Amino acid sequence: MTLADAIALAHRGETEGLTCLFEHTAPNIWMMAAVLGCPYIGTAVTQIYRRAWNEVSSLRSPSDLRVWIGRIAFDELLRQPEDIGRNIPALSGDSAEAYRVISGLPRQERTALLLLCGDGCSAPQAAEILSQPDIEIKRAMRRARQTIAAHMKQVGCTKTCNTAWLIAVLEEMRHAQADAAATELEQVLTCVQTGAEYREAEPSVQMEEPVPQMEDTQEKSGFFQKMVPIQAVRIKKHMDGTREEVSCVPLFFYRRIPKCPRQRKFRSK
Repeated sequence: MTLADAIALAHRGETEGLTCLFEHTAPNIWMMAAVLGCPYIGTAVTQIYRRAWNEVSSLRSPSDLRVWIGRIAFDELLRQPEDIGRNIPALSGDSAEAYRVISGLPRQERTALLLLCGDGCSAPQAAEILSQPDIEIKRAMRRARQTIAAHMKQVGCTKTCNTAWLIAVLEEMRHAQADAAATELEQVLTCVQTGAEYREAEPSVQMEEPVPQMEDTQEKSGFFQKMVPIQAVRIKKHMDGTREEVSCVPLFFYRRIPKCPRQRKFRSK
């Protein structure tokens, strides 16, 4: 069955059309939910496809499928809390190491990576899905690629961290995730068709700790410097009159950077 036929059947409410669209898109959506750290993937994916079936009349052609399902999926996934380290498929070698560093990226960079390399979107398509300027998505993608390349070089990976390599890594992740979650995907489809509630299973696969991102100690160009944590301490007074120092949540401040000697001279007075 072609996607055009599936869309036509879905418009008429035929189960075969809806099932075909689900099987074509669900493995990728599941992998994206895992990379974004969604703690309850099955519940989130079920909600995505329930919304999709309710809005299937807005899907006009196969060329619109990627943006149509992507807009619904990321609207749901980006509202989910993050639980990094769960729901990760078993990988080996460079792919496992790449997954570790990808999972430690800021969420904006992971989203750009998933759309441009994992889903095959163009920058304008990704901008339409996220309702963001495409220049911001390109910048996030560039930062993600630089971080991954630096880490892979540090661990001794000899492969070039270019777009083609990232696409291949995410493709391997998608297949591994689809194989590991085959039963869950069948349960999601049944819940969407019958309206039943999805029952989450305990995660059977745990990921190693994500690669921590190195703090950038260099001063930013412009008027302000990077946020600097300052440990705050408050004094707790007890009923017996004794006092105790208690550590608080670190505070963050921007330190103003003078731009020229004249400003430095003015500030020193």
